[in-house]
Amino acid sequence: MTLPTQPTQPTAATGPLTPTSLRSAWASIPTPITTVAAVIDGHPVGLIVGSYVGLSLDPALVAVSVQKSSRTWPLLRTAEHLGISVLTRAHQGHVRQLAGPVETRFDSVSWQTDRGAVLVDDAAVHLTGHIIDDIDTGDHITAVLQIDRVHEEAPSETPLVFHGSQVTVVGEL
Repeated sequence: MTLPTQPTQPTAATGPLTPTSLRSAWASIPTPITTVAAVIDGHPVGLIVGSYVGLSLDPALVAVSVQKSSRTWPLLRTAEHLGISVLTRAHQGHVRQLAGPVETRFDSVSWQTDRGAVLVDDAAVHLTGHIIDDIDTGDHITAVLQIDRVHEEAPSETPLVFHGSQVTVVGEL
C-alpha cells in the first residue's frame, strides 16, 4: 500500500454559510419524528419537534428543540408532565395532521395518557418527563426534560425520520 506524501486537498467545494445551505446540510442527516404532547384544559395538545436527542442516562435527560414562533409550545411548557412519542411507519399518514392546526392534530390519532402526558399509540418508544430547563438557542428553544418513565411500545417497528426534506424510513443494509 502506498501512502500519499502530500496532504490531499478537499474535493468538495465550500461556499458561504447561509440559512439555505445550512438547512440543506441538516436535511441530509436523518432525525427521528417525535411528538411532544400533554392534556391541556381537557384536550390533547402537541407538536412535532424539529430535533430530539438523548442527553444523559443518569439522570435520564433528553432535549427537544421547538421553533420560537410555535404557538403550541407556550401551552405545553405549563404542563406538569410531557409525553414524547417516537413515531413509526404506522404513523406516516398522521404526520401532516400532527403538524397541522392545533385544534385537529389528534382528531384521528389514537393516544393514551400518563399523568397528563399524551402518548401516541403504537409509537416505537414512549417517554414521560418534565421540563428542567429551556435554553434560548437562536430561532429555537431547546427544552431539557428529565425522564421518569420509558416504555418501548413497538420497538421492532421502523421509526419515521425526516431526511432529505421528506418523511421517510431508514432503509435496511
